[in-house]
Amino acid sequence: MELQKRNWFQSFLTFIILVGITTLLFLYTSGYRLTRKEDNSLDLSKTGMISAKSIPEGSNVYVNGVLMSATNDTISGIEPGIHNLKIQKKGFVTWAKDIEVFPELVTDITAVLVSQSPRLEPLTNTGARHAIMSSALTKLAFFSKDPENPGIHVIPLAQEGLSLFRSTASNIIKDTPRTIYSDGTNIEWSPDEKEILVETAQNIYHLVDLETNTSETTSSPETIRNKWALELSATRTDFIEKVELPEDVRKLASDPKSLWAPDDKKFLYTMTNGDNIEYHVYNMEKPIPIGEKVDNVVFTTKASDPQPKISWYSDSFHLIMVEGYSETEKRGTISLIRIDGSNKTEIYNNTLYSDEVYSTPGGDKIIILTSFKSTGQTDLYTVSIR
Repeated sequence: MELQKRNWFQSFLTFIILVGITTLLFLYTSGYRLTRKEDNSLDLSKTGMISAKSIPEGSNVYVNGVLMSATNDTISGIEPGIHNLKIQKKGFVTWAKDIEVFPELVTDITAVLVSQSPRLEPLTNTGARHAIMSSALTKLAFFSKDPENPGIHVIPLAQEGLSLFRSTASNIIKDTPRTIYSDGTNIEWSPDEKEILVETAQNIYHLVDLETNTSETTSSPETIRNKWALELSATRTDFIEKVELPEDVRKLASDPKSLWAPDDKKFLYTMTNGDNIEYHVYNMEKPIPIGEKVDNVVFTTKASDPQPKISWYSDSFHLIMVEGYSETEKRGTISLIRIDGSNKTEIYNNTLYSDEVYSTPGGDKIIILTSFKSTGQTDLYTVSIR
């Protein structure tokens, strides 16, 4: 009888221990931690987590100055509140940002690290001028005085390892005795990237079909622009209608001046505030990532100052800024800045022949137009940031 009681007691004790361990493991994985109060008493409190990623990977992650892990990893047991997150990798500019951690939630951060010594590599070597990127960041059109194929060229950007020896620029329209396309002044892309509208030096417009490599003169460029604008607006409107937005935001989102991100879920807009101009990014992602804001003031400038030229970086969480560009001095500064205004990092500060600067689809390079030749010939170059 006593042996049965002892076995029963041992079984019960084992059950209690297993339940206790299971409960502790559940609480631990749910983010609960025992913390000591000022009066030395223990308190079971909820904590949060940080998922720290970096591009490139393999960077050290510091929370409030303490080395915690390496990217890409999730750091648990972080007390709710504001914490300083710092991500470092040898050879790259340090990334730092104050982030908010929430109970039982994961604050997801991806740091784009910029090399401390970006590499400059030629993308063309027979001349390029007035390069314009398609809205999806997949094609780049430009004018070229290439001795063999002068005219309009297009480079597809989807392939890996974009460089002078790997890019496959194609001459879509060659100069003719009647039309010198290579002297053109402007290129505009259709929303589906199948056509471009080209303005020549004589103010004559040509609609170029990229699938057939044919061109036709048009006397009504505005009709074409309006058609393309309606196509783009229909796509955007379809998305906007699926998202609950205040009426004033709907108007901003539909404004042709608003600059949409590659993911079509964010847009940049400006707002005048007294003597200043505020640059905002509105994020329509559903749900909004933990720690991100719906409406961010990225930066503010004086309305009386020259305004920077802005384009989107490929990840839709950063902007490319061109500041101080001078048409006469042919110089400017290129920086990468996060949409919340943090981690503004200089990429390039030297000769520029255009303030049209673009990201490659993979985000590893920035495309610029510059010249290092005494002849004055300009070419496209890539600035490798990692």
